[in-house]
Amino acid sequence: MTGRSTGASRAPDGACRRRGLRLGLAFALITLVAVGAGSSPAWAHTRLVETVPADRTITAEAPERLTLVFAEAVDPRAVQLEVVGVTGETFEGAALLTATGADATVVEFALPPLAGGVYGLAWVTVGPDGHRVAGEVVLGVGIVDGEVVASAHFARTPPLDRALEVLNGVGRFVWYLGLALVAGALLALGWHLRPGSVRSVASAVLVATARRALWAGALVLHAAIVLRTAATVALVTRGYGDGSLRRHVRLALVEGSGRSLLLAVVGTGVLAVGAGRLGRARSGWTLLQAGIGVLAVAALAAAAGHTATLSEDPFGIWIATLHLVAAGAWLGPLLIVVWAFASPAWRERPAAERAAAVGRLLDRFFGVATAAFVVLVLTGLRSAWLLAGTELLNGSNHATTVLVKLWLVALVVVPLGIHHDRRFGWLARRRHTGGRAPLAVSARTLRLEAWALGAVLAVAALLTGLNPAILGAGGSGASQVTTVGPAPRPAAADALALLDDEPPASAVECAGRTVGKANCYRDYFGGIMRNEGADVAVAEVDALSRSDDHVLANCHQIVHDLGNDAVVWYGDVGKALTYQGSACWSGYYHGVVEYAIGGFSGTELVDELPEFCTEQARREYSFEHFNCVHGLGHGIMQILGGDVFGTIPYCEVFVDPWEQSTCMNGALMENMINGQQGNPKDLRTDDLVYPCNAIPDAYVADCFATQTSWMLHNIGYAPEDFAAVFAICDGVRSDMVDDCYRALGRDISSVHDQDPNVIVQLCSLGDPDLQEECYVGAATNTIFNNDDTLQATVICEAIRERMRRACFGARDRVAATL
Repeated sequence: MTGRSTGASRAPDGACRRRGLRLGLAFALITLVAVGAGSSPAWAHTRLVETVPADRTITAEAPERLTLVFAEAVDPRAVQLEVVGVTGETFEGAALLTATGADATVVEFALPPLAGGVYGLAWVTVGPDGHRVAGEVVLGVGIVDGEVVASAHFARTPPLDRALEVLNGVGRFVWYLGLALVAGALLALGWHLRPGSVRSVASAVLVATARRALWAGALVLHAAIVLRTAATVALVTRGYGDGSLRRHVRLALVEGSGRSLLLAVVGTGVLAVGAGRLGRARSGWTLLQAGIGVLAVAALAAAAGHTATLSEDPFGIWIATLHLVAAGAWLGPLLIVVWAFASPAWRERPAAERAAAVGRLLDRFFGVATAAFVVLVLTGLRSAWLLAGTELLNGSNHATTVLVKLWLVALVVVPLGIHHDRRFGWLARRRHTGGRAPLAVSARTLRLEAWALGAVLAVAALLTGLNPAILGAGGSGASQVTTVGPAPRPAAADALALLDDEPPASAVECAGRTVGKANCYRDYFGGIMRNEGADVAVAEVDALSRSDDHVLANCHQIVHDLGNDAVVWYGDVGKALTYQGSACWSGYYHGVVEYAIGGFSGTELVDELPEFCTEQARREYSFEHFNCVHGLGHGIMQILGGDVFGTIPYCEVFVDPWEQSTCMNGALMENMINGQQGNPKDLRTDDLVYPCNAIPDAYVADCFATQTSWMLHNIGYAPEDFAAVFAICDGVRSDMVDDCYRALGRDISSVHDQDPNVIVQLCSLGDPDLQEECYVGAATNTIFNNDDTLQATVICEAIRERMRRACFGARDRVAATL
């Protein structure tokens, strides 16, 4: 009867098995949902790619602001700036200018007034996983010693932050160790329960050791995650700077990784409480359910920590989880065996019995270790590629940590795997089959493998916590000193190569990038401009916009940046304006003019504006006249930090109402571009019509010329999304509706590459009495973009006859300005 009872306890009925397995899978599914809900595109370890002014720059006059450009979006609230003098004194008054409603890659600060001297603009940003990235921009103002500017260092880590970072790193390694102990214990106990397992005293010692390891590993996991949670929340809270401590703690818990960490604390706590009972389980199904639970807890920790660096989506986080669990599955059983070797009860057993017990365990371990090795290599290579992308091929300093880790795998793990196999794997079995004696499995061999894998985990934990900013990016921290004029701007000819020493050979290389894509395209088109001329570069942008999704979506901004760079390259605004650049809504001309006025202060700008476009105004209201004045609007916005309403007095320096309107048209386009790049200063997500419903009536039409782009940016680009924007247009003030429809027609034409069939289909989603305004916007957009009327004519001929007169009339009016 006892035997039947025992057998029944070891073999529960199928319904119980399925129910238990479903519970384990349900927990994993809940974790997957939590991981997906908690993942964020701003979780990646960012790094600095550019600053304005550049690091180690000497300027005649103190800059009024600092611009930091990051490779990945950051929370502007978690970016802090300290202005430090060469003797260590700090200067108050640095203020964040970037809107805090969304993560952004460009973060700007207003600087306090600075007298002549050398200063350090020390910045730091803390990610939601507690990872601290810091750096500095060294600036000389006035007449200063260049050697001091080249050698000065100001960035400093507060002792408390350093201590918290150390605690986080310790917690990370202890977490790895605890995961290995738990994984090894579950595997060893599961192998013991398999039918046909030979029972011996030595085997019993291994099982008892596995039970102790399960209990100890669960406690270690729980202690490690508690330590990581406390250190992470404290680091993130401190990263928000001054303000309400309660609010910052709430942000760290709710918007950071606190929720995932707290769930992991609960999960490991449950495991620690139930470890003793779990160790006595008599069913492999029970251990399988526990294994699924451990996998889910590991995913929570991965989502909340540094393994989420590459993993904005749940799939990536599960890949990172598999990487960690595979390492634990390889190391864990080795730790169990090495622990058992230290037991007096083990040493008392005959050598043959011990060898047999270890041999049976290693027979089962071979398959697990091989699979773990393959998973480690594949997931490690995938993560390395996603982290560094083509930077690995280009030798970027940012890829240093990845290269070190890859070399670590190559130099330690691969030889270790071969050594493992020669001792008790496939090679050992082949040796035995061939009539040669198998290599002996010694305690020394197993200890070597365990220590080597433990060292890999320790170094990996250390490398994961390094600050990308200290590794260098785009010349940050270089000792070369640059001297610039009165108003510092990025030297485009030098700043183009932000990620590469040379421009990329083709746009295909840029299209494949996951990091630095925009900078790569700027390198590529800048190289064409230098070698073949700005007109050839603009033509290449225009051509690629028909096949490259990134170029199509960012066409205007790309040629806008090219115009900035052309002024520096040619050294003369007039020369830069002689090149044909009307493609992509004349963004090239706008960029040239914007850069040209960037060196003026507010007072100087008021004096210069009326005369700036005199040459282009000789043909009054022409396309050239429009592009010049429109570009001034862009430039004024840049100088004023994106203040649309502050731009109005500057544009009204012009006497001609047409020039006032055209200037504001450029300013409002710049406002929309800022919003799409994550800096919506004078835009709102809860009122997609703003600022068109708040701006003076004279500029309402200019506002709506780009406002629908902001609406689509927030709503989407599916047919039903265009219908939703038409509905918004129908609800605006009656004298604004026409402007709104024309602007949406322009967007439809741009988004769908001037396809007349799609234009007809989408414009028909609007009010039938107003559809002709949509067609007018679509047709005239093609003229501004193509510098001819061919496609506009095709569009006008494709629509209903009653609307053609308005369409052709608008076409002819715009064509007259060419």
